[in-house]
Amino acid sequence: MSSTTLHSATEVDSKIKNLNLYPIDYPFETLVARINNNKLILDPDFQRKYKWDRDGWEKASRFIESALMRIPLPSCYFAENDQGNQMVIDGVQRLSSISKFLNNEFRLQGLKVFKELEGKSFEELGNYRTELETTTIRCIVLRRENPSYLIREIFARLNRGAVTLTDQEIRRALYPGSLNNLLKELGQDTIIQNFGLPLLGTLRRKSPKTLKELEERRQKRINDLVHEEQVLRYFALRQGLQNDLTSYNDVLKDLLDEYMEKQANISADEINNLREAFSKALSNCQKVFGEKLFTGLQNRQSLIYFDLQMHTIGTLSTDKLTSEYIDKVQKAYQNLFDPNSSNSKTFKALITGATQTKKKILGRHKKWMEILVQLDNQA
Repeated sequence: MSSTTLHSATEVDSKIKNLNLYPIDYPFETLVARINNNKLILDPDFQRKYKWDRDGWEKASRFIESALMRIPLPSCYFAENDQGNQMVIDGVQRLSSISKFLNNEFRLQGLKVFKELEGKSFEELGNYRTELETTTIRCIVLRRENPSYLIREIFARLNRGAVTLTDQEIRRALYPGSLNNLLKELGQDTIIQNFGLPLLGTLRRKSPKTLKELEERRQKRINDLVHEEQVLRYFALRQGLQNDLTSYNDVLKDLLDEYMEKQANISADEINNLREAFSKALSNCQKVFGEKLFTGLQNRQSLIYFDLQMHTIGTLSTDKLTSEYIDKVQKAYQNLFDPNSSNSKTFKALITGATQTKKKILGRHKKWMEILVQLDNQA
């Protein structure tokens, strides 16, 4: 059984009580040096979600002022990685503010107590510079010996505040490496980045407001790393379907977590194989389905149909995709959604309700593959 699957809430809570960790008080000066030397890792995604500069620098400035007042500061949480470096899993806003200020990236504003420091940068603070450099903040370090699923759980629990991280952002932070880089690369494909958004040609209205809303939806998808998670989904299910999802526990998140953890640092040859498989599958599906790519009855793209098409049509030899064969496939696919067809009732049951169970994923895949085999036999 995977270390990331089938862990009950009671079991997780019990294990959390016995986490292997240690506290350490880091001075601001040391924290900034560790950040600058990549020994303390502020993932780029977390920095992208830095929100204390949204309305100027008042919130960050108040934090710096609190440090000067020697008010006890909330603890930060780090997790050791296999290289011995520390990843920030809670405290990104505070640490980013410390780093940005000590690197002279903003000037203090909106101060309530140290009003004489208003408008000053770190290098202009005079004697207060030493005050800040020697200010300490309690940091809790989770040792690398902790099970990875517990680190993910702690990560998720600590990041349920205003700056919430998505599952894929957590995976990206915990499992940097060759696979992570490949997900970033393949996620740049416009088909993936625009997945689920209506095609401009299908819009009745193309007002500036509508176009702006579409761009905002696309950008949110990118910001939340949904596009990278979609690529990860393809790879995880591709591997799982090779053994009929034997270890799958009906929780897709667990499958993605496990795959990302185990495949984080695969070889260059394996990366090339994955890249070629994904690119070929995407190209095949686009060639066969065109504007109906990854859609069902309502002509709306869905991950259900992404899975179905990528793991069937996507695996075929490109030589097989003649215009005659493509025409047959398109008709057979549309027939799945025709209420008068013999396959419709069975298929409808497989795309409604709890669609990510092992039974339904395998059922959809098997049903569509049977139809494709029938097409081959008719040739």
